[in-house]
Amino acid sequence: MNDNGLSWSQRSSGLVPALSGSALQLLSAVPSGMRQRAVGWSLSAAPLARSIESELVNEVSRCWADIPLPRSLPEIIDDARRLQLTLLLEQPSALADGPETTGLHLEVQSLQPLERMLEGGRSALVVTPTFGAWQVIAPGLARRGYAVAFLDLRPPAARPSRPQPPGPGLDLLTLPSRGLARSLVQCAKGAPRVIVMQGDEGCGSRWANGTLLGRSASVGSTPFELARRYDLGLLPVFAVRQNGLNRLRVEAPLKISDTGRGDGDLDTTAGRWLKLVDRYARRHPEQYLPFLLDRRLRRMDDPLPLFADALDPGPQAAER
Repeated sequence: MNDNGLSWSQRSSGLVPALSGSALQLLSAVPSGMRQRAVGWSLSAAPLARSIESELVNEVSRCWADIPLPRSLPEIIDDARRLQLTLLLEQPSALADGPETTGLHLEVQSLQPLERMLEGGRSALVVTPTFGAWQVIAPGLARRGYAVAFLDLRPPAARPSRPQPPGPGLDLLTLPSRGLARSLVQCAKGAPRVIVMQGDEGCGSRWANGTLLGRSASVGSTPFELARRYDLGLLPVFAVRQNGLNRLRVEAPLKISDTGRGDGDLDTTAGRWLKLVDRYARRHPEQYLPFLLDRRLRRMDDPLPLFADALDPGPQAAER
């Protein structure tokens, strides 16, 4: 187990091998310039389990049925495994470091859209998919001097049993995921904060619907409802891993539909959000495959599966 209460295999959906504590320490101690070679050796010594590989190949065939892949599938799977292990090795320091490492764990080009949202004295919502280096976004913004609140919308089995303490000098609050409504509303109505949460998980009491990778998809409506109800800006961001760096891509603020159609407005807003996620997933499939695999493997336990067809038996089962 790691210090966050989840095993490495749980945190990686089986994409990376279960490594001993001594092996993890050795890999973490390898200089950054040589780490990719060490990561590649570790993964080659522990091939992907056949059952996991089968699930992954099948999920890719469902999500990219009519979409050309940017590279061959074996290359994408190898890249996904390398990326996942690398991020897991880097994550402890990325979460625990203070302001002195600003820019080291998350490279940011411009936060002008976020600054404009905060000018009116209101909090702002930053929504991210479970994509790439998404876990370094909240501490990365806190290192830049923002007062940040993070809400983890993954189901209980997929999130740490206890919150990661913020790095020294960081104004970073972790909101409780159980009974989230009261604390989230208090945070939204209180002193201005940057509230970071995932926009592609299924937790919550209500859901919004759209299309992702050509499939009907449902996501928790929490960020979209909060933005509409309290007139907060909603800023989509993506932590893309490129050339060994985590780069924050900031999109234009998401237009919040508020025409009095209730769930219809939520679906419209979620549809706009999922369109952005779709674009990034197509460009960087290796950075979204771990999440897609994770949602596939826990589809029976999710409050609501990501894809509407996730519980279908499939053609082979139907033939039997």
